[in-house]
Amino acid sequence: MYDVRQFKPALYMLLLLGISGFAMAAESPGLWLLAAGAMLLNGWLVASGRFVPMPRLLANALVLAALAIAVEQIRATDTTRIITIGQYLVLLHLIKLFELRGNRDYAQLLVLSLLLMVAAAISTASLIFGITFIVYLFLSLYCCLLFHLKVEADKARAAYGLPEEQINPMTLRQDQRYLSRSMRRLTGAIAFMAITMAVVVFLFFPRGGGAEMFGPIQPHPNQVLSGFSDQVSFQKIAQITVSQEVVARVEVFQNGQPLSQPGALLLRGSALDSYSGSDASRYGLWTWFRSRSIREEDRQWATPEHLLVFPTDNEGAYRQTITLQPTGTHTLFAMAGLVSFSSPAAIAVRYAPRDGILESVDRLIRPLQYTVVSTGLLPMSDSPNGGGGIGWRSSVIDPQIRDFARSRAVCGVDARGTPLAEHPLAGDHSYDGQIAVNFEHYLRANYQYSLDLTSAAHIGKRDPIVAFLTDFKKGHCEYFAGAMALMCQSIHIPARVIAGFRCGAEEFNTLGNYYLVRQSDAHAWCEVFTGNHWETFDPTTDRLDPTGRRATVLARLSRFFDYLEFKWANSVVAYGQTQRDNLVEKLNTVVTRSAIASSQNVGLWPQKLDQWWEHVKLSILDGAIVVTLAALLATVIAYFVERRRLRRRARRIGLETLPTPEQLRLVRQLAFYDDLLRILQRHQIVRPDHLTPLEFCRTLNFLPNAVYDQIHRLTQLFYRVRYGGRQLHPHRQRHLAAVVHHIQLVLENSPAVLAAAGIP
Repeated sequence: MYDVRQFKPALYMLLLLGISGFAMAAESPGLWLLAAGAMLLNGWLVASGRFVPMPRLLANALVLAALAIAVEQIRATDTTRIITIGQYLVLLHLIKLFELRGNRDYAQLLVLSLLLMVAAAISTASLIFGITFIVYLFLSLYCCLLFHLKVEADKARAAYGLPEEQINPMTLRQDQRYLSRSMRRLTGAIAFMAITMAVVVFLFFPRGGGAEMFGPIQPHPNQVLSGFSDQVSFQKIAQITVSQEVVARVEVFQNGQPLSQPGALLLRGSALDSYSGSDASRYGLWTWFRSRSIREEDRQWATPEHLLVFPTDNEGAYRQTITLQPTGTHTLFAMAGLVSFSSPAAIAVRYAPRDGILESVDRLIRPLQYTVVSTGLLPMSDSPNGGGGIGWRSSVIDPQIRDFARSRAVCGVDARGTPLAEHPLAGDHSYDGQIAVNFEHYLRANYQYSLDLTSAAHIGKRDPIVAFLTDFKKGHCEYFAGAMALMCQSIHIPARVIAGFRCGAEEFNTLGNYYLVRQSDAHAWCEVFTGNHWETFDPTTDRLDPTGRRATVLARLSRFFDYLEFKWANSVVAYGQTQRDNLVEKLNTVVTRSAIASSQNVGLWPQKLDQWWEHVKLSILDGAIVVTLAALLATVIAYFVERRRLRRRARRIGLETLPTPEQLRLVRQLAFYDDLLRILQRHQIVRPDHLTPLEFCRTLNFLPNAVYDQIHRLTQLFYRVRYGGRQLHPHRQRHLAAVVHHIQLVLENSPAVLAAAGIP
């Protein structure tokens, strides 16, 4: 019988790990604090002997009450059902903990914990949860094995016929010191086989598509910073806060190769060309929106795997593979100059050539991966309306903005001293490009970037853009871009505000060759039609350089973890039938090529070896690396060979039942006795298994007296080391080795004595 003391601590750890995993998936730290506090209280009551099981009637009443609350919550709210079910399972955990009476209750807790982790796995695809789930599976297997052992031990106690307090403690604790090691080995062996089979099933039998039974994987879609619902309202601008939440990851390739020198990345989201001004009937006061002329015309609908937007030469074009988190909007982000769009998911998209905006027909409530090819350049246009329709003409612009734009210091002057703004007002658009450049420079030089707009609360009924230009002269990117666009429109130059993301080179993750797009990277800039094409202008004053904080060790670790998260999402979470087919095809290709190469190059290995050796000799560093690797390999081999030799020696001496550390320590100390036994074996003198070392020594009285005395003393020393705890220093071990060698020489030179004893 075993006293399975490891079971309860392992069970508490398992339950806490399961609740932690679900709290992580449900993003509910309060639930975790409640459950962890209740478990700590229960553990303290059990450890202090104060625990009294809850009456069954009360426990059943609490279970029914919790069930009623869960059903009502599912019926009355739009909460994801699997999250509500998980919360109900957490309550069942706590109720069952406080009514524990027997093994049936332990079994129910194990089942509840597993169901809770299944609910969490349905609700999230986080890498941290994935790691937690793997640890949970190992611990749950260990806990189940201990539970089985506990059940059998309880049956053995019941069959023993005596009260537990009258049983000899040594009877209950026999082999207790080996239990943990044996259970860990068994757990490891079973887990290794299970993981191997799980990986094979995952790779070659991927799950199919289709809608989930309990709703989307991520129940809390990201809320992007601003500007992604086809509107930018200055009424809510003071509520903007900086968030480091990840919105997307973007891999960029040019001519099929990753970017060698990544720079700033501009991802266009919405093109807003019309300003409501003081007209509250048009999307509210002081709001930028996309004009109806663009929203209702030039729309292309598609539900393809590949949509070709413009047939053009892809030489020098940028291919972007974008993994977008759920934003709750229709916006699909991409670089300018869209050429084509493709996605492995079935998604309906629409594209407006007038402003180059790509959208999803349905709101994005799940992660989406898609690929777009872009030229990076805004399209040329011969349209008299600026290639973007006439929506910009409908903007309601305060006269003060036009007066401000016509100022000499703002728009600049020509060679005759005439303000440049007078030319487009008179129909001459030859200076439009220079005017836009002057507007951009003026705003960047004279205005301050800030998210603290408390002073904007005192502008009353004034236009926020007017107050920005003439009063507080500070704001964030939407003020800068909106001001420049209105200044251009006020003097009859087509312009629009582009809302999207701007990622600097510091956001490029060199481990995975992708840009990390955060909510804090949300940005707005201006596009101006300068004669016959659109140009991009960014009038926003440069922000604070973030490279200092990203150079820290913590930032490097954050990038490394984000790389793991990215690979987890792409390689594990998004793995499906397409990836499975690609894997099988690659394996077939590798096997075929290997077979062909082996048949053709059997006789070429000496030449390849010579080529490799010539490559190694190119530098001393290469040679040093080879030597180091060879030494490392030799050390590893020597280590395992030595461990195997010591284990074999331990079996010969009779130490195999001891724990591994004690076994290795004694086998080094008793090496002299193993050498003695091997010398005797070579002369056909073998110790039977039923004889102790001392009994075996007494049977050797036929040997010469000197040899017998030495063997007797060595045997006595064996007992003092093996059972008396004596330590042999290195010089003592060398002396004993010399004694054993002397015995070997005497036996080899005494054939007559051995023959007389009947030993050949």
